[in-house]
Amino acid sequence: MFVGSSKERFVYHNTLLCLVKALQGQNITLDLRNDSYTCGQIVTVDGFMNISLCSAVYCDPQGNEFFFENLFIHGRNIRYIHIPENMSIIATIKKELNKNKETGPVKKPIAKSRKNTKALQQHMQTVASLDL
Repeated sequence: MFVGSSKERFVYHNTLLCLVKALQGQNITLDLRNDSYTCGQIVTVDGFMNISLCSAVYCDPQGNEFFFENLFIHGRNIRYIHIPENMSIIATIKKELNKNKETGPVKKPIAKSRKNTKALQQHMQTVASLDL
């Protein structure tokens, strides 16, 4: 289960942060805002997309390489995260969200307006059309 503040949990469930969280334990490349990049294995990702890497290599804009056993990168400094080509993005997101689904008392569904119901149906049709 994802642990964090209510704001972090909201961001996790409503953005692609869950995809980044699913990359934990994999080697990736991060492009940073200062035109440098770093490669390493993701150890942790928090609700603000701060990433901790181990066995990391940092390459500055001049091409100099620096090796770090542990490296922490603030989420605001990340420009791109390279997703491995062999990873199915939709399947990974679904797997990650189902893994972190809260199991608690069953709540009675909230009555929704027709407008909300129609919007939800359109959203679900769009998601179903993406699943190839």
